Amino acid sequence: MPKRRAQTIPSQANYPIVGIGASAGGLGALLEFFEALPAHTSMAFVVVVHLAPDHESNLASLLQKATDMPVAEVTSATPIQPDHVYLIAPSLELTMVDDFLRVAPNRPQDGRRAAIDLFFRTLAEAHRERAIGIVMSGAGSDGSVGLSRVKEMGGITLAQDPSEAEYDSMPRSAIATGMVDFVLTAAEMPQRLMDLWSTAREIHLPVVESEERAEDLSDETAERALREIMIILRTRTAHDFRHYKRATVLRRIERRLQVNGIVDLPAYRDHLHLHPEETQALLQDMLISVTNFFRDKEAFDVLEREVLPQLFEGRGEQDRIRVWSVGCATGEEAYSLAMLLQERSLKSSEGISFQVFATDIDERAISFARAGLYPDSILADVTPARVRQFFSKDAAHYRVKKELREHMLFAHHNVLSDPPFSRLDLICCRNLLIYLDREAQMEILRMFHFALRPGGVLFLGSSESADSVSSMFSVVDKRNRIYRANMAVRGDAPMPVAISGTMSTRPVVATVQPPGRRRFSFGDLHQRLVEQYAPPSVLVSRDSEIVHLSDRAGRFLQYSGGEPSHNIVAVVRPELRLELRTAIYQALHTNRSVEARRVRIERDGRSYFVNMTARPVHDAEANADFVLVLFDEVEDSMGGAETSSADAQKDPIITQLERELQRTKEQLQSTIEQSETSTEELKASNEELQAINEELRSATEELETSKEELQSINEELTTVNAELKSKVEETGKINDDLQNLIAANDIGTIFVDRNICIKRYTPRATDVFSIIPSDIGRSLLDITHRLEYDKLADDAAEAFDSLRLIERELKSNDGRWYLARFVPYRTTEDRIDGAVLSFIDITGRRQAEDRLREGERRMRIVADGTKDYAIITFDDDGIITSWNAGAERIFGYAEAEAIGQSADILSTEEDRANNVAQREFAEARLHGRTNEERWHTRKDGTRFFASGVLSRLDEPGVSGFAKIARDLGESVEAGTAGRGVQVQTTRETSERDAQRRRDEFLAVVSHELKHPLNLISASAELIARAPETRQSLNISRATDTIRRTVIGQAQIIDDLLDISRVRTGKLSVVRTAVDMREIVQRVSNAVQDDAKHRGLALNVSMTETPVIIHADLTRIEQIVWNLISNALKFTSHGSVNVSLKVNEHAEAVLRVSDTGSGIEPALLPHIFDMFQQSRDPTTRRAGLGIGLALVKDLVNLHGGAVRAESEGVGKGATFTVTLPTHGSLAHVNADSGGALQSLQGMQILMVDDDAATVETFKLLLESEGAVVRTATSGEEALTLLDGQVPDVVLSDIGMPGMSGLEFVGKLRQEPSMKSVICIALSGFGEEDDVSQAENAGFDAHMKKPVLLEDLLTVFSRLRK
Repeated sequence: MPKRRAQTIPSQANYPIVGIGASAGGLGALLEFFEALPAHTSMAFVVVVHLAPDHESNLASLLQKATDMPVAEVTSATPIQPDHVYLIAPSLELTMVDDFLRVAPNRPQDGRRAAIDLFFRTLAEAHRERAIGIVMSGAGSDGSVGLSRVKEMGGITLAQDPSEAEYDSMPRSAIATGMVDFVLTAAEMPQRLMDLWSTAREIHLPVVESEERAEDLSDETAERALREIMIILRTRTAHDFRHYKRATVLRRIERRLQVNGIVDLPAYRDHLHLHPEETQALLQDMLISVTNFFRDKEAFDVLEREVLPQLFEGRGEQDRIRVWSVGCATGEEAYSLAMLLQERSLKSSEGISFQVFATDIDERAISFARAGLYPDSILADVTPARVRQFFSKDAAHYRVKKELREHMLFAHHNVLSDPPFSRLDLICCRNLLIYLDREAQMEILRMFHFALRPGGVLFLGSSESADSVSSMFSVVDKRNRIYRANMAVRGDAPMPVAISGTMSTRPVVATVQPPGRRRFSFGDLHQRLVEQYAPPSVLVSRDSEIVHLSDRAGRFLQYSGGEPSHNIVAVVRPELRLELRTAIYQALHTNRSVEARRVRIERDGRSYFVNMTARPVHDAEANADFVLVLFDEVEDSMGGAETSSADAQKDPIITQLERELQRTKEQLQSTIEQSETSTEELKASNEELQAINEELRSATEELETSKEELQSINEELTTVNAELKSKVEETGKINDDLQNLIAANDIGTIFVDRNICIKRYTPRATDVFSIIPSDIGRSLLDITHRLEYDKLADDAAEAFDSLRLIERELKSNDGRWYLARFVPYRTTEDRIDGAVLSFIDITGRRQAEDRLREGERRMRIVADGTKDYAIITFDDDGIITSWNAGAERIFGYAEAEAIGQSADILSTEEDRANNVAQREFAEARLHGRTNEERWHTRKDGTRFFASGVLSRLDEPGVSGFAKIARDLGESVEAGTAGRGVQVQTTRETSERDAQRRRDEFLAVVSHELKHPLNLISASAELIARAPETRQSLNISRATDTIRRTVIGQAQIIDDLLDISRVRTGKLSVVRTAVDMREIVQRVSNAVQDDAKHRGLALNVSMTETPVIIHADLTRIEQIVWNLISNALKFTSHGSVNVSLKVNEHAEAVLRVSDTGSGIEPALLPHIFDMFQQSRDPTTRRAGLGIGLALVKDLVNLHGGAVRAESEGVGKGATFTVTLPTHGSLAHVNADSGGALQSLQGMQILMVDDDAATVETFKLLLESEGAVVRTATSGEEALTLLDGQVPDVVLSDIGMPGMSGLEFVGKLRQEPSMKSVICIALSGFGEEDDVSQAENAGFDAHMKKPVLLEDLLTVFSRLRK
């Protein structure tokens, strides 16, 4: 069993304790709060934030700068003091016990942080009305439950304004509970706290029962105001709180006084008159509905372990268990009971059903409970197993599953005035009776006893008891307040407290006269004396049944053996029986008082005379007749001698008369005895009649029972009706949501039944089928459609038979493509009731696929058209997988003959014997590539000398080898010895031609690769700037990844071209004076996000003085970019350190070191060679291995030096670049091209032969506010202008028909177009290409892929 927390001890502090909860984004709010707070407030502040458990927090030092109050981090038990700030420590949870802050190791609930809820709960229980809870910025819902507990105990609650909070989840969750008193900004809260405390100290209220009241005018005025407040509350809300304890009522009203800044009850009464809305606020405070799942867990464990098994014993399958949760608030307690019952039901073999009736007086709380949607803070109270079994995740909330919800009935019910449920097995009424007075408690407990079955269980709160009706309940578990209904004989059904006659005369709020101060009353004295000295009396009914006795009337009664009787004639002393019967009879018939003749009796050896008076009375309230019998007893004080002498002197006549009287009495007695005999016979007959009457009464009781059952059924039906009404409303809302979803959905969807008849459709379905509203109910097969889809009926039949999804891509007669999906329609009972057809427009995707296939076709054409080179690919086993036309020409094998053959067919017999081809594959697999110059064999057996390179292909989805080879032009016979001078000459003469062809090939490949990169880059920019992207972290990360990948791929393409230009001497270098610090800083900033993404630390240190070099800005950026990106690529953990300084030789020294995979000693001398990477497969990274070779060539061009250092594999590497500085300049102003300017309202013409590129750039530029017109050819663009002058023209160069150069030339011929900014966007980026573009009339040339930021920079520069 989980460890139970120690009970919170109430605090004795008389000053407010302010608990502040915050999480993400809360630091700024806390600083703003404490900066606005005075140093002396007479309050204590406890800050609870979510801290990382494994990092030391410096929050205390930060807060100390914002306040003069001492700030302390709580790491052990700490007494709390006013004007102090206390802060939770990492990995600890903070609680409040008495006047101490106590800490314990943090116990996270299923990964959820609940430190704020925990502290708020203990704060509320310890400080009650002196507690103040504040929830500030943070993610999640921590603090909501604890804030509700603060308000329940009489404290004040505040939440930060969500519009101000950096993260608004926590404030919004707190406000959604309805328990927040004030929603303020962080800066407004301190003044409100000061006002609340000032008001609290001035509030004056009447005293409660246990205190003495001063009898002055002000107290009477307050009492009168209190009564009027309760009358106003009852009149406006129909809720009567007369049975609430006086202390409870005053405590709730005091909270409202504090919130409204009012100090006494008369002023609050006037406030209620002027502000009717305050009545509802007061009502909500009176009806604070706060609870949580499994509150007092130990009690629920006992209930589960010891009580529920007994309830399920001996029950049949149809014998449903009935449970009533009284005062269920927002439903947590009722659902807790239902969870325990469901678990027990699943364990029983009979599958016994159960029903939980959950009622409350608060309609708002009932609505919340019906929804069954709770914040994730419930994880602190519900075990993970029960969360999985009974709840489903719904965004940041948890929803009660339907299986459990079906056992619940929620209803509005007032336990003080409404009839109870009946035949119950368990009643749960926890923490409700404590708010009611003792009289109401007893009446409710009697009602519970009436509602429970014999042996039923009563489950009360920890501060409640059923001891006041101990005859009705026996104790099951005293500690946990569990009782069992006794098998008692039931009297009349209890009447609800609020409508019983004795209760209707109660005052609105009971006023008590304290002991010791009661005023003297002569009336009370008179009453006591009358009771003491009045004659003994007995009150009897018309049937002579005793209903009440006075204190001293018992001595005139005498009970005999046998069944006891309440008839006064039967139990009165025998001597008095005759006279009393006569007196009662006469009194009832004459309706007058009758005095019986004096009777002499003997008692205790003494003689007494008794006078009896029968006085009839009628009570209007009871509406019944009674007889009051008075006994007046006088002792016979005359002696026996006097009696004898008197007898002797009696007259004979008197004696004779007395004898006759005696005889008459004897005859009367005989007559009475005969009458009694007759009475006995009549009694026998009467008993028979009574038996018959008993039978009738039994039948009546059965009818009464049936009536009660019908009434109970009626109540249940009423409750069910309310549930159904709520369900209908909920269904209506869901239907509205569905209608709006269908209307807003951009997918054509049709719902059909099993006969393919239309039930419902979305508006976009009309794009595919010719459906009109009157077609509902018609067969879909009878409706014409625009698809090439003749298997609609077959697919429908297959879907119904196989119960699986069917998808097809279909073309419409207007050239559009649709993805048709046929899904069976399943009901909640898992029954197939039709199907759902959806038609998704995938025209754009198909066009993109067509463009991709076209691109692949172009590349294939390029490869196949390169007949001077053999381009061959192999799989991992060296089997040929592709074969271009050049290979067919050089080797003589047709493509069908070569594919599937081993690479050995290309080697000579000697090389096959020596496994030369296998060694080349092994070397390429180890090093990434290998150069080969050796003899090969054609199909006809002739030999030729070829030069080539074998490269490793190791990318996702592609694995194998690629070989590019060229015949050096010499064919020799087998057996020709040596590789002489003639071969060398042939090689040299072919080198120039091979270099030219390689450059042409790289240029074509560059253009073809950059064109789709440009489209991908523009699409990523468009996605990144969409509003939905800013709300989704995953989409934002994805777009960043796409952009980084595009930039990386473009850099690789440029490096390929540059290395070719450097080796051929065609690379142009434009030297200017530049500050190398700015280049290093700019590149470091660009890769900072990539470093964070990899989890690496990028440390940059540079000298404070400018480092001026005379160099090409672009080439220096390439050097820095390659070195830093290489360091990041080969470092999996640790850091990358970049430093720039000037050494003693006035040289700029750039050093890039990392903690990555390092360089093996054998590779270190060759690290700057082309296509070199580590041989260790664990340290290889994606790339071509040309970056460092390009770095070395560019450094050499600038008169510098570069070297690499590494202690070995796994020990990192350091690259150092040394460049001469430009001493004549002290500072260089880097021109970034001007600040980025907005495109708002700018007229732009976009020209490109690719429609997708044009459309994507149009959307991207329009998102920046530009007005964009597009054309897919130069001719269309000229026609589109028609005299309209745009601000900017963006044009591709390599377009079919009229090229971009021709287009801009004709554009510049128009006088009005000479000042228009024209920018070329092209995949061709060599110096000749740039020069041609500028000579043709373009103002600037940009290489694809083009980034929006670069485009905006060029706009800004050209518009100056």
